[in-house]
Amino acid sequence: MDVPRPPALGDQSVVRQLRSILFSKSILGAASVRPKGSMKLFAAPLLGWLGPLLARRVTDPLPPTELYLAATSVDIRIFSKPVLADPFEIGRWKNHTYQASIRVTFLSLNLDLELERLGRVRLVAGPRVFSGSARPVFELVVQNAAGPAM
Repeated sequence: MDVPRPPALGDQSVVRQLRSILFSKSILGAASVRPKGSMKLFAAPLLGWLGPLLARRVTDPLPPTELYLAATSVDIRIFSKPVLADPFEIGRWKNHTYQASIRVTFLSLNLDLELERLGRVRLVAGPRVFSGSARPVFELVVQNAAGPAM
């Protein structure tokens, strides 16, 4: 007998894609995000020959693709989603082993994470007007963190 669960928080299309990968219905929330610096990477062609030099390692340590952030009942996971490929997992961190904090700016909603192998990363949900589905996922990630990111 299946126990009915509330629907996962966040972007439902991301939840559907990740459920096919995780083989689990334990996803509490998922959101589509971008690494800090991805806008510089997209604007690089406008700068001509100087663009590739300025945008060379702008999103390190994360790949310069769309990312999926998933919160499960025991951990958080970050997936990379290349344009014409399926998502693949970059890493996972158990609850209370990472630090996280939400940063709201005039234009965007950001999640600062301090992760074990990656160090300090910032995930950007996009313009604040369109990032409404990411906020509950960010709050869930911060709720399960060990403390605020410094």
